[in-house]
Amino acid sequence: MNRFGKALTVGIAATVALAMTGCGPDTSGSAGSSPSSTTDFSGVQPAKEISFWGNHPGNSIAFETEMAKKFQKKTGIKVNIVSAGSNYDEVAQKFQTAQVGGGAGDLVVVSDATWFSAHLNGSIAPVDEVFKAAKLDTGSYYKSLYDDYSYEGAHYAVPYARSLLVYIYDKDAFKKAGLPDKAPATWDQVEQYSKKLKAANPKQIPFTWASDTSYVSWGVTSLLWANGGDWSNKWDFSPMTSDKTISSLTFAQDSVKQGWAQVLNGDPSTVFGSGAIAQMINSSGGISGIKGAAKFNVGVGVLPTGLTGDTKIVPSGGAGLAINAKTTPAKKLAAAMFADYLTSSADTVDFSKITGYVPVRTDADTASLTAANPDFQAVLDSLKRLRPQSYARVLVPGGASTLDSSLMKILVDKADVKQTMTAAQTTIKGDYEQNVKK
Repeated sequence: MNRFGKALTVGIAATVALAMTGCGPDTSGSAGSSPSSTTDFSGVQPAKEISFWGNHPGNSIAFETEMAKKFQKKTGIKVNIVSAGSNYDEVAQKFQTAQVGGGAGDLVVVSDATWFSAHLNGSIAPVDEVFKAAKLDTGSYYKSLYDDYSYEGAHYAVPYARSLLVYIYDKDAFKKAGLPDKAPATWDQVEQYSKKLKAANPKQIPFTWASDTSYVSWGVTSLLWANGGDWSNKWDFSPMTSDKTISSLTFAQDSVKQGWAQVLNGDPSTVFGSGAIAQMINSSGGISGIKGAAKFNVGVGVLPTGLTGDTKIVPSGGAGLAINAKTTPAKKLAAAMFADYLTSSADTVDFSKITGYVPVRTDADTASLTAANPDFQAVLDSLKRLRPQSYARVLVPGGASTLDSSLMKILVDKADVKQTMTAAQTTIKGDYEQNVKK
């Protein structure tokens, strides 16, 4: 029996009925009726100038600036590109603060972990009615990506800089360690490969987990799913302390204790590019930057499977485009037009080539992506393995932060796994009951 099998034998019977379906936003509409229109667009013409707030994901400021110029030439609408933060959280904080003081952007980047809080605060408008008023079609967005922003019958953003997790490795290090030139297929292989890599080059970190500043809970999500664990099942938070979740997190903790993995502060991709790391799980949106910085051959593969054998273990992420609920109807229309333009079938392919983010339109020419970069096939393969994220992480305000800080206690401080996750469960359940539950 493999290492995970031994760890998970106890308690399997008690948890076999645990739902393993993906936990993304409720798209059934059963939690409430579709919100009524809040804006009268009768006779309204698009504004001649708007602002777009973001953090330029994937170093995309040049792309966004060029798109704004082309959009103005085509429509006569000027778009002011505003750097509203260095990451998604900073943009969200600045946007919410500006809602009170005024001057918030008309179009804003929202991440998988920030859009729902913005919705609860009444800061972003349902995009359905705005796109309809602007006579724009949302039908060609990948449904799984578009529905990530759906709640109670409405969508609150459109997909833009959408990413997913891939396995990134140092091909040269693999060759030196006598390993095959492909990503490990299972988590048992991750451990085996890491130990061989450490023996071949003790100065190189075999495998790294992200830190709380780089959304460690995002990557660990896949580990849980691969082995039957989860953060929640919709609004049921009991999976967070299930035997399978605890065993999976114990495996992660043991990887650090045994020395074949480490946790790095900051962005692991920067350290990886220097050659100090052999393997990591990272956003597809970082592939371009990583390969550009690395002085060695970089490999890209799909995420490893685990005990369940399930391949639907890839959590999506990244960001969408939301419209300021408090801006004028004219600016809402113009914002929708620019959002549609940025994410058109042609532009989403160009954006993917530049950044590594996934195409968000079903009619996008993905053949040109793999022709220009064969490694992008792993990203497209991973797109077929997507599973919506757990409510506990992306819909409970502060849920991702709670999980990130809890994982740092487990991985860095070597805290008791069960006790730490029980405390996290209590915190997240309280945040849900205070901020979300009706």
